[in-house]
Amino acid sequence: MEIKQEISIVKRIIKLSLPVMMGEIMFSILSFVDRFYIAKLGINEAAGSSLSSTIVWVLIALSTLITGGTIALVSRMVGEKNEKGVTKSAEQSMLLALFLGLFLGGITYLFSADIIGFFNAEPVVERLGIEYFSILLLGYPLIMIGSTSGVIFQSSGNTKTPMLIFTGMSIMNIILDPMLIFGFDLFSIPAMGVRGAALATVISELVACTWIAVLLYRDKKLKLNFLSTFIPDFVMIKRILKIGMWSGMNSLSRPLSAIFLQKIITFHGTYFVAAFSFGIQWISIVFIFMQGMRVAISTLVGQFLGQNNHQGAEDTTKAGLQFGYVFIAIIMAIGMPLSKYAISIFTADSTVIEAGSWYLIIVLAGMLFEVPMTVYAAGFNGAGDTAPPTIIAFFSNWVGKIGFAAIATYYFDLGINWVWFAITLSLIIEGIGLSIWFKRGKWKHKTV
Repeated sequence: MEIKQEISIVKRIIKLSLPVMMGEIMFSILSFVDRFYIAKLGINEAAGSSLSSTIVWVLIALSTLITGGTIALVSRMVGEKNEKGVTKSAEQSMLLALFLGLFLGGITYLFSADIIGFFNAEPVVERLGIEYFSILLLGYPLIMIGSTSGVIFQSSGNTKTPMLIFTGMSIMNIILDPMLIFGFDLFSIPAMGVRGAALATVISELVACTWIAVLLYRDKKLKLNFLSTFIPDFVMIKRILKIGMWSGMNSLSRPLSAIFLQKIITFHGTYFVAAFSFGIQWISIVFIFMQGMRVAISTLVGQFLGQNNHQGAEDTTKAGLQFGYVFIAIIMAIGMPLSKYAISIFTADSTVIEAGSWYLIIVLAGMLFEVPMTVYAAGFNGAGDTAPPTIIAFFSNWVGKIGFAAIATYYFDLGINWVWFAITLSLIIEGIGLSIWFKRGKWKHKTV
């Protein structure tokens, strides 16, 4: 009987996660296309745009201050069949997304030059990074609104709508990228280089944000009211932020540590910055799959707990582990032997290819620990118990990754491969730590 239930849950995970994965694939294609065309401009352009990508990752992670609470509350209330609660939590999440998007985006834009200057890159690389970053920031409020809208849909069990939105956004970016980067004589569009790549992304985000917001407020199941969205409900806002605070700190810890990691990589040289930017494009394939699982498992755990079905919630994580390990084994078998070929798609430079291929091999080896890390973090988030993943993530990223990479680089003057190993070390620590904490079982009784 238990085996049949686990098989059924696997099917539900697949059903919920596949549209998320497809949406993430299209979003990754957007990033991949940017990286591909920018690489055609030169190594300096590739490195410059890569500097800003770590900051953008931090800004996107800040959206979990909202979405971390949204997914826990909406999925739990769907399980409880609390329609008014679903509507209210969704409306207040949208209000928070609009406010934080405008506030944080505006502040970051004012200090964009100082932020990029932190990396101490070569002057030409720094200048290109500022050009790219300042334009990308114009789309930040759109990212906040779009990601929050997507999570509301996903938490209610509708993962197909966000997939369609991300697909449309990526297709538009693919069309606009070469036109704005290299120019298009037919429409008298001048070549804008890295600025064109950033502008193509912002235009695509604007269309996607408008599209998903319209669909969200027209959804008959959610019953959101546009006007009541702008009326603050401070009790609900407090509930969202109470859960999301830990979730936001968790998501923020990783990209913030990536900024310092980027600084360490920059110390090794521009070629290694480029190698890292190319390698992360391929590793993002794994994150696409994990994001799909994360959304599906968080949603199902929240719904099961809303029904007081603790066994169903636990079986969801067991099924997620089985599903995840099979996928990672396949990716490792394909990715490791083809690592040099994967990097050579972006560049013909032998130094970059060698460094990038070792990045892929070393980090892929650590992805076995990414599975329990993702599954158990999703379980905690679905339960609204967001503190444990945050504490473990802080230790693994700042001690395991940054601490090890900094010592290897600045004190022992070791090569770039030791920086790549620091990334894998953080995955090992986080995977083991979350496994131990989750099995204590206190998450089952968390009230939200």
